[in-house]
Amino acid sequence: MAAGRASTWLITGASSGLGNSIALKALAAGHKVIGATRDVEKAKSLCPEFSAKGGIWLGLDPAQKDAYDQFSKYSQEYDVDVLVNSARYAIIGGIEDTSEDEVRDQMEVNFYGALRSVRGCLPTMRAKRSGHVVLLSSIAGFMASPGRGTYSASKFAIEAVHESLFLEVMTFGIKVLIVELGAFRTPFSRLITPAQYDSGFSDAYKRTVIDQTVTLYRNMTSLPDFVKGDPDKAALAIIEAVDDGYEYLRMPLGTDCVEMLEEKIERLRRDLEANRGIAKWTEMS
Repeated sequence: MAAGRASTWLITGASSGLGNSIALKALAAGHKVIGATRDVEKAKSLCPEFSAKGGIWLGLDPAQKDAYDQFSKYSQEYDVDVLVNSARYAIIGGIEDTSEDEVRDQMEVNFYGALRSVRGCLPTMRAKRSGHVVLLSSIAGFMASPGRGTYSASKFAIEAVHESLFLEVMTFGIKVLIVELGAFRTPFSRLITPAQYDSGFSDAYKRTVIDQTVTLYRNMTSLPDFVKGDPDKAALAIIEAVDDGYEYLRMPLGTDCVEMLEEKIERLRRDLEANRGIAKWTEMS
C-alpha cells in the first residue's frame, strides 16, 4: 500500500477499546472504515461519532460459524485493504478450575473468530496483491502468567497462525502485523471467571496466586494508576505503520510490554544456554 493512499479498513471490535480508537483515528486520516460489531444499535449508542464521521457499522460476530462467509462477502463488497482483529475477551482463572466448555468458548472468539476473518478477507487481498492483516494481541500472547493460561493459550495459538501467515502471503504483497499490547487505559469489555465457583476459584486454590489474581480482577472497579498506555497514541502508531510501511512482524506497544518481551527473551536465552550441550549430545554420533 502506497504511503498516504486512502484505503478501506475492516475492524472487528470497533465499538470499544483500542478497536474504537483505531476506527476513529483511521477515519480522521481519510480512510474508509467498516466497523464489525455483534450489536449495531448498541455500537451506535456507544460511539455515535463513528457514523457521524462516515464510518459504516456491520452486524458481524466473528465467533459465529458462518462468519467466514460474511467476511468473504463484505471484504469483496467493500474491497477491504486492511483487516484489524480487535474483538476478544478473557477468562481469568486457574487451569484446573476452568471447564473444557469455557476453554472452547475462549478459543471460539479469540482464535477461531480471528481465523475466520483472516481467511475470509485473504482472497480479496490476494486478487489485488496487496493488503494488511493486523492482529491486536497482548503480553499474554508471548508470556503466560498465573490465572491467564486459557486466555494466553488462545493468544499464543492465533499468534502462531499469524507468524506462519506472515511467510505464506509475503509473495502476494500482503503484510502481517502482530501488535503486542501492554496495559492501556481502555476497559476490557469482557472478563469472566470459572462459572462453577462463586469466588472464581476452588477451595484448593485459596491463598494461592490464583486466589490473588482472580480476586484482583473481580474487585477491579477502575483502572489502576500504573496503567499508562494511551489508546489514541497506540492507534496512531498502528495507522502510521500501515500507511508508511513496516518490515517486522511484531510491534510492541507500551513500556511494560517492552520489559516483558525482554524478560521472555532472557528466559529463553537462559534455557538455551542451560541445555545447549545436552541438545547437541542427543544427536547420533
